[in-house]
Amino acid sequence: MKNTLSFITCLLLVFNIFAQDQPNLLSPTKVTTIGYWNKGDKVSYHVTNSNVATKSGSAQPVKQSSDTYDLEITVVDSTEHSYILAMKYLKGSGEGLEPQLQEIMNAIQTTAVIRYQTDEFGSFVKILNLIELQKDFQKTCSEFKKQMVSTRKPEEAKAVEAIIDALSAQFSKPENIAVLYMGDILAIHAYYGIELILNKPMEVDLEFPCFANINVPGTGKISLSAINKAKDIATFSIVSKPNKEDLKKYMKLFLDQLFPDSKGKIPVDQMSIDFENTERLVIHLSDGWMQRIESSQTAIVSDSKEKVKKVTSKLFTLK
Repeated sequence: MKNTLSFITCLLLVFNIFAQDQPNLLSPTKVTTIGYWNKGDKVSYHVTNSNVATKSGSAQPVKQSSDTYDLEITVVDSTEHSYILAMKYLKGSGEGLEPQLQEIMNAIQTTAVIRYQTDEFGSFVKILNLIELQKDFQKTCSEFKKQMVSTRKPEEAKAVEAIIDALSAQFSKPENIAVLYMGDILAIHAYYGIELILNKPMEVDLEFPCFANINVPGTGKISLSAINKAKDIATFSIVSKPNKEDLKKYMKLFLDQLFPDSKGKIPVDQMSIDFENTERLVIHLSDGWMQRIESSQTAIVSDSKEKVKKVTSKLFTLK
């Protein structure tokens, strides 16, 4: 009996050590992804982003660009059931971008403070200040339009103005504005509130938020690959993709809305559309902040004439 009690005491002691110092570490082979944050906590990330587009038969990329920026996240409030956070962008720099485009990107980023809610685990729920973001976006588009029009000939300027007005009208709609600002939030907060076991991949059903308030269904596989208690980290990865037919339906709907004059004329049904997203995340076992996030999105669109491939790579590093 004495030995049994001693054994139970040791187990409780080990559990308390795990729970107190590194609450996301449930055992040497099991972790959770839960944010343990307090009001006033603040973290910063350095982000690098690159885009490469290629066409079949072309040895060189048809388009290539990259940019870097910093973002800051502050815990505004913490309750038993949710967190309220604010994300603020700091000015970045880019390569392969037109100066006017770089200026508009910086203006959109640095003027916006995105207030959003997560659940009690840290998983994204919704953006809270959509009306404010909508006004900021419309103002920035208006200023950008003035700059773009002023540098062009009258006929060209009229066409550019019409395009910017159409894009601004579409993307500033309540059902679209959230998606414009949701990308980095989801990169950080999409995979909270789950339990992972080392080397036991987990199949999951996912939804991909898109414009027009549409979520495209898909699937994914999440794998916990490493736990390093000494470094206070665990590493897991996700491979995900939307359902092909649902993605094609969404693309047709979105293009019809974006270009109403060409409604039904863009042959989406004759195209092959493939999309895959690969992510690798490193989480702190103690407080639950993501230390490092690597993602790569590959989109391939092809028809009978050509194939276009676009690869978007992103890296978040906790500062």
